[in-house]
Amino acid sequence: MIQLLLILLITGLHYFEQPAEELFLQETGTIIIELETLKNHKGAILITLFSDEDGFPDEWEKAFRSEIVPITAELREIRLEDIPHGTYSLAVVHDENENMKLDTNFLGIPREGYGFSNNARGRFGPPRFSDTLFTLESDTYVHQIRLNY
Repeated sequence: MIQLLLILLITGLHYFEQPAEELFLQETGTIIIELETLKNHKGAILITLFSDEDGFPDEWEKAFRSEIVPITAELREIRLEDIPHGTYSLAVVHDENENMKLDTNFLGIPREGYGFSNNARGRFGPPRFSDTLFTLESDTYVHQIRLNY
């Protein structure tokens, strides 16, 4: 009886066996961000890609991925590669003085350019996370973001 159970167990485990790389293989794609209305070529572009609402939009360390891209005269698009398929939100800042944050005046109004996926805008502050969501489900996803100054 024990031998029969062992044979069934081993046979059953072999039936569900998969190569390790298949277990961890996840489809990925590239997000291409086309920047609109870039005011000048000073500083850098700060990009944060969030996979959930925690930290959105200004806690860079909680983002799924963050990128700092120096601005050149040739800069037209930014590519985020090897992003697993899923739902995300983008926040973009034109950090003209390269201090790694969105500068605001004493009322909290931004003094540098900023933008979000879906070109979402908030009324008195950043947009809701849900308004900025988009889904990456192909090899390439092109997203145009209008920077607001």
